[in-house]
Amino acid sequence: MIIDFHCHIYPQEVAAKIFPAAREKLKVEVFGSGAPEDLRFQIRRSGIESCVILPLARGKDDVRSLNGWVKSVCGHGLVPFGAVHPFMDDLESELDRLQRAGCRGVKMMPLLQQFYPDDPRCSRLYEALIARNMILVTHAGCDPMPRGEVFGTPDRFARVIERYPDLTMVLAHLGGLGMWDQVRKFLIPSGGRVLFDTAYVSFYLPGKEMADLIAEIGPDRILFGSDYPWEDPGRAARIIQGLDVSGEEAEAMLWKNAHRLLR
Repeated sequence: MIIDFHCHIYPQEVAAKIFPAAREKLKVEVFGSGAPEDLRFQIRRSGIESCVILPLARGKDDVRSLNGWVKSVCGHGLVPFGAVHPFMDDLESELDRLQRAGCRGVKMMPLLQQFYPDDPRCSRLYEALIARNMILVTHAGCDPMPRGEVFGTPDRFARVIERYPDLTMVLAHLGGLGMWDQVRKFLIPSGGRVLFDTAYVSFYLPGKEMADLIAEIGPDRILFGSDYPWEDPGRAARIIQGLDVSGEEAEAMLWKNAHRLLR
């Protein structure tokens, strides 16, 4: 069994805007169309049983409508999480609405939403998630596109972990895309209820370096993620399967840790 813990889907009109811009700036082809039916096709052909959908809302006013769309198109292998913005007015009521709909967690992106995760104003979100036993997934580190400010750096997330040790948090891109020296310095020793996903990391770290970092973090804290449509889920899974780790450790990363977390 394989569970992909990090996938994105987009309404057609949104994909039509962001994909050409990504191709122009990154000089790479987007792997998939970003449509729910394309993702279902990709995971079926790759032997992936299910994938977690992580919607990204740039503004506070985008959250509710985006969550409604994601809920309407998920199922049949697509497990919906909710979008969230820490400064939205109706934060608690939106979390309650998501929880009633069966969502186990939410996704935020400091880099896109332009806030620092250790900003005291974020305490409302963290406390609300702890109270509801919901999972927080967050982008961590740099972005493949050039941006002036990172916002979600490993040292800032380490401060969040120190202040909110009961918060279940998944740090994407092995804790900080392109910032793994800081992951080693600040996050690996930090403890807490923190896990790390592997989304998009293979484009930056060769297999040996990825395996070394995973060994330092601990395979029991690793969740397989592809970052579809920016990566082929099948290729991403094969990279994890090809790492120099034990069969038990590979199984933990590919599905057991996610299965336990999602219950």
